[in-house]
Amino acid sequence: MFGVLFSGLFTVLSIGCGLWDDKMVEPHTIIVPSFNLTTYEDEGTDSNNIAEVWVYSETDVLGVFPLPATIPVLQENGEDVVHITLLPGVRVNGISSTRKPYPFYEVLELDFNYVPGGVDTVEFHSNYVSGVEVVLAENFESANRFQASSTSTAEVVRTFDPAWVFEGAVSGLIMLSEDASHVTSTTQEQLYDLTGDVATFLEFNYRCDNSFAVGMEAIGGINPERTPIIVLNPTGEEWHKMYLDLGPFLRSTPTAYGYEVTLDAILDMGEKSGYVVVDNFKIVHY
Repeated sequence: MFGVLFSGLFTVLSIGCGLWDDKMVEPHTIIVPSFNLTTYEDEGTDSNNIAEVWVYSETDVLGVFPLPATIPVLQENGEDVVHITLLPGVRVNGISSTRKPYPFYEVLELDFNYVPGGVDTVEFHSNYVSGVEVVLAENFESANRFQASSTSTAEVVRTFDPAWVFEGAVSGLIMLSEDASHVTSTTQEQLYDLTGDVATFLEFNYRCDNSFAVGMEAIGGINPERTPIIVLNPTGEEWHKMYLDLGPFLRSTPTAYGYEVTLDAILDMGEKSGYVVVDNFKIVHY
């Protein structure tokens, strides 16, 4: 009995060892150093915050890779030419757990000759997708659509000071103090025509040492409302790019006949002063 068991075990082990006889297949590596966006004049700034790429083969999801990306690709179906698709990814509302491909930037379709151990470096150049509407809500270069409410003690002003300006000649600035401690501001008479039926995002650049809120005001309809959609924390001297998903708010106000962008700030508790600098507000949708 023991001899039979031993013989069976030896057979299993012999077969198992045979699994290691196959040579490991070396992947072909694709290196993507960065993401570059090109815009036309009527699309506003080319600033972006694409920090990762989502990669798909013709049959599978290869993964999400932070930039600069090193992407190992294995041969599929013995084909010499391999096709992969790279999609630029964003953190929706600035939250890591809501990472997703950004639907408004063109993807990169890539065909390459598969060579085990081979390496190719490709540049990811992109534009806004054809058919996307880019509404330049405010870049402060020629005007300031944000009007403070009558109860505000601070305001949004245009600043030409290079120490504050993000790009171009002008940015929007809120200076807070104990005497000018709060501002509630709204774009005036724009009545942006938006719907919750399609993907809609608000893009903007900002830096601050005081928290502030950005949102939307629904004009007219059954439930007109003014809602701060996101509250942003201090960034210090670093400029950030935000991709704010407007879809949930738009779907909650389906009878509104127009929308305005809101920008609010209150001096943080325990502080004697603070600032918020913003630029390049644009609404992007299909």
